[in-house]
Amino acid sequence: MGGLLAAMAYMLPVGRISGQGTATAAGWIVLVGLLVGLAWAGVFRLTWRIYGEAGGLRVIPALAIVVLECLFTGAFLVRGFSRSVAQVSERHATPHLLRDDATNPGPTSCMDARPVEIVALVLILTILAQWVLIVSIPVASPWWPTHGWRTHFNFLYPAPVYRPLILAPLWGRWGLLLACSIGRTAREADADTVALCRTVRPSVLLRWTLLPLVLSAIYFGRDGNYLIGIIAGMIVFGVTYLAAVMFARRLGGQTRESLFAAAQIAQLTFLAVYRALWPLIHG
Repeated sequence: MGGLLAAMAYMLPVGRISGQGTATAAGWIVLVGLLVGLAWAGVFRLTWRIYGEAGGLRVIPALAIVVLECLFTGAFLVRGFSRSVAQVSERHATPHLLRDDATNPGPTSCMDARPVEIVALVLILTILAQWVLIVSIPVASPWWPTHGWRTHFNFLYPAPVYRPLILAPLWGRWGLLLACSIGRTAREADADTVALCRTVRPSVLLRWTLLPLVLSAIYFGRDGNYLIGIIAGMIVFGVTYLAAVMFARRLGGQTRESLFAAAQIAQLTFLAVYRALWPLIHG
């Protein structure tokens, strides 16, 4: 249980641990994502029953997930993403934008922005994108396997509307592990992040890739389209990998913020890919 508590302390605002404790957390981070996904589905179901729909859209249930994510389950993710983008922009900003005195009249064009403005903009766009992607999840007709060995596990199949809610945080926390295995850690990285990145070897990453990949294949696989979940996972992998490489190169290595940024990107990418593949998944 020490590894699980260490992973929760690293991913959630529930305390602080030492670098040595973080070294045991790598194998549990994806499971923390599964717990977060179950929390998303539970909050969505509860608020849906209380408030219902508005024009066929589950506006308030989607808002409840976003509030939960911003205040607790994903507070570090969205902040890490916005700060990482701001740091990349700051390193390539014009010199006058880095000064804040009487001689600096401010941005000279609409394309110039200070880091604090970039943080605010990315925060707003990230939260809005997450809310839109969740509220746009259609309600498909319930389906479960009707033959074969999978019928024995039908009790593990939630209704289709809850499946992406469970899988998105799972892929997001897996994206953090992927970023840990890419490049080196930055000089300013904290001890917890350094210990975590040293622990995530390719074998560890491959082992914990199986959980989100297999669940996606199972939840999205109907007769004739068993590869849809794997295709979605490969797209998430490609986008997250490119983002993690970019942050590592621009920031001089991985930091806690860049790891959280990769997790946020993986989470949003999965929701976007699911919505795009929805006609293929549910016919």
